[in-house]
Amino acid sequence: MSATFLTNFLRLALNITGAERGMAADDGLAIVATANLEQADVLSPQFTGIEVIRQALDSGEPIITNNAVSDARRAPVTNTNFSNLRVVVVIPVEDRGAIYLDQHIRKGVFRKEIVDRLWLLGGRVLDSGNTNYSEVELQALYEQMNDAV
Repeated sequence: MSATFLTNFLRLALNITGAERGMAADDGLAIVATANLEQADVLSPQFTGIEVIRQALDSGEPIITNNAVSDARRAPVTNTNFSNLRVVVVIPVEDRGAIYLDQHIRKGVFRKEIVDRLWLLGGRVLDSGNTNYSEVELQALYEQMNDAV
């Protein structure tokens, strides 16, 4: 059930943010769904997704960062090809896992208020005790949240 919920939540987050790539991982860091991410991408030493997911799960809060500097202590020595710079967002879903999203920097950054609303939506769904929502139903709940603001 958690994998289905995380997969539907990933699809919703991709649709709302327009992110190019995404991944859903459970709370044990097992990948349960991907979108436009090949296994070679995930296994690449340059891919920081799993590390950022772990940080978001540990903090319990969304993270907005990039694929160049995941640890500020390493920033001065980070060697990155800026033509491959990507904006990264990880939204933890309490006791279930997290959603990873990224896109090329040329496409712009993710708006914090959208990331926060998705995070709140995940919490509200879990608080309701019903994680059987389809992607369409999750979209409707997200829109209701926007109407209430």
